[in-house]
Amino acid sequence: MAIDEEKLMISHLTLRKTIGWLGIWLPFVLIASNFLLNAFDLLNSPTLIDTQCSKPYLADGILKASISHYYYSAVGEIFTGTISAVSLFMFCYKGHKNRKHEFGLSDNALTNIIGLSALGIVIFPTSSPECITDNIRTFMSSKFSGTIHLVMAAIFFISLSVMSIVNFRRTQDVHTFGKELKHKVILFCGIAMLVCIFIIFIYGNFIEYKYDYIDELKPVFWLEAIALIFFGICWMIKGQVDFLYLYKRFKI
Repeated sequence: MAIDEEKLMISHLTLRKTIGWLGIWLPFVLIASNFLLNAFDLLNSPTLIDTQCSKPYLADGILKASISHYYYSAVGEIFTGTISAVSLFMFCYKGHKNRKHEFGLSDNALTNIIGLSALGIVIFPTSSPECITDNIRTFMSSKFSGTIHLVMAAIFFISLSVMSIVNFRRTQDVHTFGKELKHKVILFCGIAMLVCIFIIFIYGNFIEYKYDYIDELKPVFWLEAIALIFFGICWMIKGQVDFLYLYKRFKI
């Protein structure tokens, strides 16, 4: 039976766009859904929860210290489900094989690393030096688990950056690597992700817990959110989403 190449191409582009949308929307979906659950006190509603068999749910702040801290919140399944979906899509994504004179890992090798690190983020939850009052899990993560989580998250974001800076700027002709207009946008996004990771490293090692007014702004969450947005933009571009057209069409 002949393979319909056009359908395969549409499916491939759809996969890229789906990965992009997941990255872009995850931070905002977490905030919005956590806000709605807490604002309407749904987890203490006798209609939804058997209050005779459980203690009252103590809602904490809407904005968490990092995206990973939503693991413990009422919307933890959204976090783990989305990251698991990204991991699955990464394993399914094959991309292009390296051609002669091309440097770096192949698309398949790099997406497998990203997929494994995403699974590591889900399997090993982040740790916290403070008691998480709205923890709906039956346990608190250990420091060891939190360390592995940080390593997996670092590998995840760095691999995404490398894929944007290197793999996504490849063309059929190795001599035109990175010369298209969209490649400049993808390069900017990849570098921006690395900058976000670097600032998180500086904050976590030299600033955190020293200045309360900075900690209250939840800088790690916002830096992770920015990195995910740039990640999503890269995949959307590879999915052939024309952002210039969208700007002209909807004035965004």
